[in-house]
Amino acid sequence: MDTRKKGGYKYSQSEKEALRVLKMQEQDLESLGNDTSSQTDELGELRKRVEKLSATLGVASKPKTKDAEVPRTTLNIPVSDIPSWESLVERAGNEVPADVSFENLLTGEEFDYCIEDVGRINDVFMSRTNLTKSDMSFLAVATALQTMRWILCNQLFGDAGATFSTDDVLKRLDRKIKDGVSGRNIDLANLGSKKRPVGHKPWENIIFDSAPYDVTAGLPGTDTDGSPRHKAFGHHPVLGWLFGTANLITDTVTLSNFSSYRIERNPYPRLGAHTSLPKILRETVDSTKEDWLRLPAGIFAQYRNMRADELARYGLPAPSADAFSEDFAGDLYKSQYESLCLLRELKIDEKRAAVSIFINMVVGLVHGLSYDPARDGERKFFEARTRKILLLSNSLASAGNLAFCTVTENLGKLDLGGLIVTAGRLFSDVRFITRLKEEFIEKEIDKSIREELASIDANFIRPEQ
Repeated sequence: MDTRKKGGYKYSQSEKEALRVLKMQEQDLESLGNDTSSQTDELGELRKRVEKLSATLGVASKPKTKDAEVPRTTLNIPVSDIPSWESLVERAGNEVPADVSFENLLTGEEFDYCIEDVGRINDVFMSRTNLTKSDMSFLAVATALQTMRWILCNQLFGDAGATFSTDDVLKRLDRKIKDGVSGRNIDLANLGSKKRPVGHKPWENIIFDSAPYDVTAGLPGTDTDGSPRHKAFGHHPVLGWLFGTANLITDTVTLSNFSSYRIERNPYPRLGAHTSLPKILRETVDSTKEDWLRLPAGIFAQYRNMRADELARYGLPAPSADAFSEDFAGDLYKSQYESLCLLRELKIDEKRAAVSIFINMVVGLVHGLSYDPARDGERKFFEARTRKILLLSNSLASAGNLAFCTVTENLGKLDLGGLIVTAGRLFSDVRFITRLKEEFIEKEIDKSIREELASIDANFIRPEQ
């Protein structure tokens, strides 16, 4: 029971009983030590008398056996001789009537040893979960993406709280109603012409189809050799993880000037209608909500395409699509996916929060690609490092947004969705790391106890099964 009262530890009844038993055993050992010391002294006096008598009679006495020559043996105590715990508690209650604390059992040196041992275990845990140099690179990129997100979201979605006038609300409702009616008219037209509306791309096609940002046919503004003047974001070594993945999931291409196009694959891959980046991001989030495997598939396809570009110079094969599996995502991704789905029930700044969670999901998956069991150890310790990256990047981006709003005195730029996500990360990530640390400390302490119990257990004879 981890409560303290009047400056001292408040022990539970079971803890008091255990401490009394330990105190009783300490007294037994002390009594046994005194008896042994007395018997040793008597044996010493007897040996001197025997040696003196041997010298008088001219008989050589047997030489003393050296300690190193004494074979180590076990006590071979029958298990049936072990008293029950209830009997020990009853006896301790009679022999040690007063309450006992740890201070009555341990010396200062023993307390120092315990503190040093816990410190050693903490150091081992920190060494397994501290951010490495490569992790710091992920942290810098993740912070930049989250910062860029709240800046772009203000441009794409408008200010969060610039105005709350009734006229503005009515205008937004009117626009949503018109867009909804227009969308339903398009659906009816497609139904009348017996054409199925284009749905989200299945995760299998995301992996096996060619990269949409490699398509140049139909691209306006190309050089004489047919290469695009504006390089696609999908080939960027950093931004490609976000924009390239979104392009793969939605089958679109986004150029470095932020112009975006859809890809038509019949009769051959070529650029189609113009679209916008906000639509691509919204469709990416909606597609991921519909099937959680689509984002891991997009990250894996982006990784394979980037590796193919890198390895092509050396003539090495790119990662095979067969290497993709559901286990690639991991528990951390699935927990973030559940958070993304919960946004359907939120009514406050859903778009900003959805994009923030989506970036966290991308960073988590990309960081997972660098996991090496031989170097990083157990997966849960690596996940702790991933969570630290996400927690710090979200906190830094939110702090930057708050500082900006404070300096400019413009609450309309407040990234409310990002702040909600950051608060969620503070709760979930700190709780995960704390629980992981507690489990690690308990495991290390249990390991020492098991070793001690094994050495004690060797002294007992167990009946044959």
